[in-house]
Amino acid sequence: LPSNGFAHLRRQAAALEALWPRLDACCTHHVPLRCARHAWIEVLDGFCAEEFGVKTRQFHCCRKHGAM
Repeated sequence: LPSNGFAHLRRQAAALEALWPRLDACCTHHVPLRCARHAWIEVLDGFCAEEFGVKTRQFHCCRKHGAM
């Protein structure tokens, strides 16, 4: 990605990169779906925290809460 103007895509890519090792670990977990859901929630929460930390328009899913 170019160095300017694509920070939102870098944050999205970083979140996906953070997710893969967590999902790999879930494959050996005794309850893999619960593990995967927990991994997704943690990564998404971190992504949204970063989104709200910058002065750009946040990704639409970051405005949702709970099961939404």
